[in-house]
Amino acid sequence: MELDLPTFKKIEAVGWTVAICILFLFFGNVGICIGLFILVRKLFMKVKRSKIPQIDPTGKVVVVTGCDSGFGLGLAKRLYERNFSVFACCLNVDSEGAKELKAVGSERLKVVPLDVTNDDSVSKCQRLVKEECANTGLWGLVNNAGLNFVGDVELTTMDQYLTIGNINMYGMVRTCKAFLPLLRQAKGRIVNVTSVKGLYAIPSNAAYTMAKFGAEAFSETLRLEMSQYGVSVSIIEPCNYGGATGCLNEAALKRIKSDLDAQWAEASDDVRQFYGQAHLQQQLEDCKNSSKTSAPNIEPVLKAFEDALVNPCPHIRYLVRGSNSFFDFYYFLALICPYMPQHLFDKARAYFVPYIIYK
Repeated sequence: MELDLPTFKKIEAVGWTVAICILFLFFGNVGICIGLFILVRKLFMKVKRSKIPQIDPTGKVVVVTGCDSGFGLGLAKRLYERNFSVFACCLNVDSEGAKELKAVGSERLKVVPLDVTNDDSVSKCQRLVKEECANTGLWGLVNNAGLNFVGDVELTTMDQYLTIGNINMYGMVRTCKAFLPLLRQAKGRIVNVTSVKGLYAIPSNAAYTMAKFGAEAFSETLRLEMSQYGVSVSIIEPCNYGGATGCLNEAALKRIKSDLDAQWAEASDDVRQFYGQAHLQQQLEDCKNSSKTSAPNIEPVLKAFEDALVNPCPHIRYLVRGSNSFFDFYYFLALICPYMPQHLFDKARAYFVPYIIYK
């Protein structure tokens, strides 16, 4: 039997009141009560999410950034197939991904240019979207645009720190600020892509993890501010998907090599002597090797995106495991991070992500 959301909320309020009273009546131990409450709540939420019908996508507009490749490209196609109207935003409208989307040839799937680091570009995109949904508002904004990066704290140039922050964090801020009025109008959804590396840091990823930590904090603040206006904010935290998204393909590896070359060129003589060029070469090799352990496809991430957009009770966070084997150490570290003493977690992290200066 399916129930509408308002009815379920009334049942939920009564049910939780009764459940809390029963727990404290029969169990004097506060710890046991809290544990049982968490367990019961998880079971209840699972039932709740399965009994309430999903949102009908017909007539709803979603903006997806970073559709040139990877998650964005896959999501734009998936949402179109689910009957959403999609604005697929591409940095390069002549990219292979953009051409693939244009080939669909439908009014419900529009390919538009968007550089999330440029205020004028974001404003132009917002005006195009507003022309289509001025009366209904915008149902979904998916902030997927991002750039992978490798570099030690000392070697990463200041320009690189600023560039990665501008793309992976401030780009998200720009688009949210531009589209929030339309999202409030529709009481819609914001879905921000961060990373498992937004939950804990790893060596040689300072610029990237800084931006992802910042995106997590921004999303959390935005969720708290927008909840009273009916706008939900969900965070997608993919784990090991680099090899399935194009982040580690041949073109990406060329860019990473160029980034490492720029780090070496700008480094002082003291820094060069300390690290040695072999260290940067090994980092490039590590990137090549890491693609071999990646999840083979992006289907689990696409399911998370879809759930965040159509489920009446979307999760706040979707930590999506990804690996070519059963064990994803990125996912494992994310699970244990909040509960382990720091020195023990550091040992676990060092085991799975060793940091060695190769000379």
